[in-house]
Amino acid sequence: MSKNTKLIAGIGVALLILIVLAAAGIRNYFVQDETSDKTRTDSGHTMQAVYLKKENGDNIFVNLENSMPFTGTIPQGEIYDEKGEKISEQDLNNGDVVNIYGNGVMAQSYPGQYNGITKIERTEQENQKYIEEHSHFLEEFFVEKDPSQFPELNVRYTDNLADVTVMIPEPLSYTWTYEENGESHTITADTPHILQTAPTEVKKLSQQMQMELVFDVKPESVQILSWEDALLGQYPDDTAWIPKGTSVEVQENEEGNPEFTAQPGHVYLVQGQWENGTADYGLWTPAE
Repeated sequence: MSKNTKLIAGIGVALLILIVLAAAGIRNYFVQDETSDKTRTDSGHTMQAVYLKKENGDNIFVNLENSMPFTGTIPQGEIYDEKGEKISEQDLNNGDVVNIYGNGVMAQSYPGQYNGITKIERTEQENQKYIEEHSHFLEEFFVEKDPSQFPELNVRYTDNLADVTVMIPEPLSYTWTYEENGESHTITADTPHILQTAPTEVKKLSQQMQMELVFDVKPESVQILSWEDALLGQYPDDTAWIPKGTSVEVQENEEGNPEFTAQPGHVYLVQGQWENGTADYGLWTPAE
């Protein structure tokens, strides 16, 4: 073999070695990067906060790192005490220090809204220092309700592992009595039958779903009547021929809120009773 041939062969071997090493380096770079990304993804997000609550149940969190207030959807069945034992939202007290786990996505609002909470772990109960420092947020965000205002209703359900809340803008009808400056006042609103209105659409359903009724003032009792939504708009002028609604079973959950099983293609009339009077709310769950 000539010297030139040997030289060319040596250069070729050297180039081959460089290519192999470079490829290995590139592969290691990407493997390390992928591992790093996976580690970041699996680690999740943890935040330390104080839980603040008024006597009527209004509550808010405050991030202890930056003192920013936020509301959050409390995950049912994923609240734990200092010993790691499961507790309910009712067991959380004003001033409790908690670790909050979730996806870390905070809505840019004031207060913030953290709907991706997956777990809450209490680490300390009723920290008086934090209560004194941050209780002003309760007064700021939960102003004393005007006695003439009737109760507000939100409907809450879980869909694809996410908690969703739908606000019912106002009652269809109400009779409400309140006192102001020592005088008693009664206000009344009477609207057409629910089948003659456009009730709030809560969710399109393909199958039955459990729904929770969250009032800002807890009712003494709740009754629910239902009709098939095919009857909506069928009685524009006369209520005499409207069929009676079907009574729906209502149960109270661990939080003390009414729950019922919603069916696809139905309209629901929620009738609440309070010490001050009554209010009726309409909602709709059309079929997909």
